[in-house]
Amino acid sequence: MKKKIFLIVSSIQKGGTQKIILDLFNYWKVKGHNVKIITFDKKINSKVKKSLINLELQNTSKNLFQAMFNNLKRIYELRKVIKKKQHSHIFSFISTTNILAIISNIGLKNNLIISERNDPELQNIGKIWVILRKILYRYADKVTANSKKACKYLENFVPKKKIFFIPNHIFFYKSKKKLKKEKILLAIGRLHYQKGFDTLIDSFSLSKVYKFGWKLVILGKGPEEKFLKKKVKNLKLVNKVLFKGFKDPMPWYKKSKIFVLSSRYEGTPNVLLEAVSMRLPTIITNSCYGAKYYLKNNISTLEVPVNNSEALSRLILKLVNNNNLQKKISNEAYKKIKKLANYKKIFRMWDFFLKEI
Repeated sequence: MKKKIFLIVSSIQKGGTQKIILDLFNYWKVKGHNVKIITFDKKINSKVKKSLINLELQNTSKNLFQAMFNNLKRIYELRKVIKKKQHSHIFSFISTTNILAIISNIGLKNNLIISERNDPELQNIGKIWVILRKILYRYADKVTANSKKACKYLENFVPKKKIFFIPNHIFFYKSKKKLKKEKILLAIGRLHYQKGFDTLIDSFSLSKVYKFGWKLVILGKGPEEKFLKKKVKNLKLVNKVLFKGFKDPMPWYKKSKIFVLSSRYEGTPNVLLEAVSMRLPTIITNSCYGAKYYLKNNISTLEVPVNNSEALSRLILKLVNNNNLQKKISNEAYKKIKKLANYKKIFRMWDFFLKEI
């Protein structure tokens, strides 16, 4: 039976959550469902242009009253859209958008599923949003999270029967050619405090692996770009640490030897699963709780404490100097990911929510 589906996210630009949404969009579209994406961003993703409802109401104001007014406007406009198509399945992603979706759907006959894509306990979204999340999340029909830790935290204010763990999925790349690898440590993510790139740069400097031809490549943009580039300059690593902006990561997965996730907190980052699917050995922080579902320390990854540049530098050296360890870790991780992140299995989990209304 054909379903009416809305996927709501603040922006459809590049990011792990956005990739999940686009994959779900394509999957349900192929199955014949009527799928629309609602976004508040002025920028349009050309891949879904015909199915995009762009409300153009991003809230970037730092003024409290202006921000409140902007959010009320977003609620009003969002409600107008979903009110016209009642008996729909609404999937909202990321905390602040989830809260707006819950308020917009009050009194309407829709099936609302909200999804946490980060670590809600550690994520810094502001005190007001944290309070609203604790008050309002229980009014969603279902709540999903991509880490078991997040699910456990949500149980503090959402009935347990409403909470579902849905891990991230991955599509596996197949190559008949043997990949030519370079001495590259790869890191991917928004240039934001959360991602811990400052710690990673310090660790790279301490490890001194650049003296043996290794480079650190960081893909992404964000508010800390100037700060990070200044740090690189001060450490005299300008030609050793390379910022490549938002790029298609696939060519970099193919040529890099090691992937590093230095985040201070995470849900389950897609880039980690993608790196593992490309058989890259990984180093991750112990705050990446979503990854613990797939990877185990010293077996399928190397784990390091958050904000510990010295410990991270030691692990970088350990992995750089041990090809056998690289192969062991990457092979073990690949086997786990292939079993647990299979897209067919995980898409069936999302299909479960379409049965209700």
